[in-house]
Amino acid sequence: MLAQNREIEKRKKNSKRLIIVGSILGVLFLSLFVYVSYVQSVINGKNSDDSTSVSVTIESGEGLEEISRNLEEVDVIRDDFIFALFLKFKGEAGSVQAGDYEIARNLSMIEVADIITKGSILEAKITIPEGWTIEKIADRLAANNVVSKADFLAATQKDYNYDFLTGKPAGTDLEGYLYPDTYYFDNEETGESVVQKMLDNFEKKYTTEIAAKVKIDEMDLNEVLTLASIVEREVSDPADRKKVSSVFLNRLSINMALESCATIQYITGESKTQFTYEETRVESPYNTYINRGLPPGPIGNPSMDSVLAVLDPASTDYLYFLSADGTTYFSYTLDEHERKKAEYLD
Repeated sequence: MLAQNREIEKRKKNSKRLIIVGSILGVLFLSLFVYVSYVQSVINGKNSDDSTSVSVTIESGEGLEEISRNLEEVDVIRDDFIFALFLKFKGEAGSVQAGDYEIARNLSMIEVADIITKGSILEAKITIPEGWTIEKIADRLAANNVVSKADFLAATQKDYNYDFLTGKPAGTDLEGYLYPDTYYFDNEETGESVVQKMLDNFEKKYTTEIAAKVKIDEMDLNEVLTLASIVEREVSDPADRKKVSSVFLNRLSINMALESCATIQYITGESKTQFTYEETRVESPYNTYINRGLPPGPIGNPSMDSVLAVLDPASTDYLYFLSADGTTYFSYTLDEHERKKAEYLD
């Protein structure tokens, strides 16, 4: 009986030990998981939303730890220890190149590492406004000596391996998919590297939540971007975008022509907001006055705000709108629309 009791006590002790060991291992695994997740976010995520750049000098012979510490002190990276470890893991600890750099604060650790190991000094800070066409983007890049217009336009015709591009019609360029934002380009850019930076940015902005909305929408992503690019060019106020989106969607639902001046601007290259009747008769598949439904593709590169305006429009019965002096006026009927045109435009 005594031996049996001892055996029971022994089992209890062993059981407690297993529980303690299991708990410790669980905490360790959880801590490791949390830390690994943190490390991944630090390496892959943007350092901050601050797009300003800072001057950084790396002296010849300067140690990796000192370089990492200096980068953290000027808010270019979030964690000097992880940065140094990352470079060592990549085998690039000895590849850091001395020099003077201008590094943006909103880059990822991967991008900062590429800059200082390749000696790619950031020379150009370029802002691509929302709604701009590929042609206008090409002109701005060429004017700032980033890449030639021809190289950039050729790069927009190539195929790239991104999931969000799978629905893009074959043989079309990347109009609609080059995300408008502020970019930093170095002195070794090519047309393809610039395009990939813009597509990478689109991929980051095109969250799983937005992708899920597209999946349940009646339009595919290319169609959503097409309408969003029109909305983007028509109005700038976020609240108006949702209402303008509802106008176009209401028209599409009854097979009524969109009649968007933005599409005439795209065809003619003219920036005016009012066109004559004759001007709206120009022959083009992008002319939404003479063709019903959506045009063949986007007429510019929209922001995600305009994409969301298409995916989550205002609930209205409006069929008409006009913009005058910074204000957008909406109407239910043609008579009401004509009255407002006479009042606000004539």
